[in-house]
Order: sequence, then structure tokens, then C-alpha cells
Amino acid sequence: MDAARDMATFQVLARTGTISAAAHELGVAPSAVSRRLKALEARLGIELVRRSTRAMVLTPAGEAYLARSKDLLQSIDALEEEMRKESLGVAGPIRLAAPLSFGLCALPKRIDGFLRQNPDVTMEIDLRDDQVDLVREGFDLALRIGDLPPSTLIAKKLTPIEMTVAASPEFVEKHGPFRKPADLEGLPGLIYANAPRSDVLNWTEDDGSEGRVQLSRGIVANNGDILAALAAKGHGIYGAPRFIMQEYLDAGTLVEILPEVDWPTNTLHAIWPPTAHLPARVRALIDYLGEAF
Repeated sequence: MDAARDMATFQVLARTGTISAAAHELGVAPSAVSRRLKALEARLGIELVRRSTRAMVLTPAGEAYLARSKDLLQSIDALEEEMRKESLGVAGPIRLAAPLSFGLCALPKRIDGFLRQNPDVTMEIDLRDDQVDLVREGFDLALRIGDLPPSTLIAKKLTPIEMTVAASPEFVEKHGPFRKPADLEGLPGLIYANAPRSDVLNWTEDDGSEGRVQLSRGIVANNGDILAALAAKGHGIYGAPRFIMQEYLDAGTLVEILPEVDWPTNTLHAIWPPTAHLPARVRALIDYLGEAF
């Protein structure tokens, strides 16, 4: 059933007054217009046109159908025009999800810059440390740090995320000195609950081999900010992205442990659901973040 096509055909038929004239304007055979009209009346269960040898006259039902279908076709045209403009221009809403600590630290400056360049975009930002379901929850885009599990989502690498290992000066004085990563084995760690095996610190040796040490599970939390704050209070060793700990490192309440060691680097990704037509506003944000980071 093609209701919009039926409506459009009926509009032409009502305007031209005859099946042959309507067929000529539509570029089809008169029999095609006649069949479509009969099928439309049969589907609606009402007569729309009274036929005579000289002309066609709309019934009251036909007049009502003509007026209502005209309004509907205009609404459809307006909607499609709006969508075409949106596909070409950077305008409309974006729903973005991002990790809480990263969002608070790194996003305000970037989002401000993007919105200043694109004032017709509006944004809804959801900061949380658990991973959202983009499709089910209706997000246009998400930012995620670390390795991505296999999925149908589309991903783009935005920037490396430097990792560091730190503790309070008091903790280092009590448990140090630390001359090699193995010296950290079994010490209390601050564990990020949303990352697998964050109680294990990995590093890369000069020869390319990988090493690892196991921390004891001191405090576990699902947010990096509270773990950094507790590390600064002397509660253990914390291995995390530098941006979470930079404030404490600058203040001296956290000190880096073995900064010469090649601790692993994570990656910030932009991910979005697969679609044949990614809105221009979402593509613009992805490209802007890629440049901004």
C-alpha cells in the first residue's frame, strides 16, 4: 500500500478533472490512473468521485479526502525538506555519552569550541563510567577509552591516552624505594571496577617483552576521581590515565612511580551505531574532536 502515492494521484485527478488529463500529467496510461482510483476507493470503502461521460465530480467524501490529503502531503514534503537540509547542514540535536572523569576534565573546552563553530547544534551529554547501549538508549555517539570488544558499532581512534602509576609521597616513603616494577608486587592498589584486571599493572620491557605485577585489592570503586583522591590520601598505588591524576601530580599530593617505565597507553575512541546516513552534525563533531584532541 502506497498511501502517499494514492494521495498525490488523487490531487492531480481532482485538479485536472479527467482521468486522461491526470494520466498525461503523471506520464502513465489512463488505465493505471483508473485502477489506482478504484483501488483507493475500495480500500477506503467509500466513493470519492462520481463519474459521467463528460467530467468527474468529487463526492463530499472526495472533497474531504482532497483537503486532508493535501495537508498530509505538504507535511511530508516539509519533513523531507527538513531532513535534506539537516543532512547537508550542521544543525539539530546530538546525544553524546562519555566517561565521567574524562568528560569533566577534557570535554568542556572541546564542546564549547564545537558549539561556537556550530551554533545550530544542541547537545545532550551523559557522563557515566558504565558503558551505555547506544542503540537501545538512543545515543548518536559515545567516547570510550581502552580496547573495544567486538561489536557492530563503528569506531574511530581519536587520540592516545597516556597512563601513569602514582601514589602519595607518604606511601612511597613507607613502601619504597621503588627501583623496578617488581617492587610493587602485592602492595595495596586502588582498583577501578569498570576495567578488567585493573589490579594488574602491565609494562613493556626494552626488548619488547611484557611484564606484569599484581597489586592487592585495597579500595575498589567505579569512578576514577575518587580513587585518585584516595591515592593522594595515602591509600595505595593507582594506575590510571594521567588526566585523572594531573591535578594531584601538579599539587605534589601524588608522585609518579617509575616514570621511566613504559606503562601501557590506551586509546580514546569515538563510536557510533552503523547507519547508511550519518547526520552531518554527528560527523562534524567526530571530525572536530579528532582535530581538537
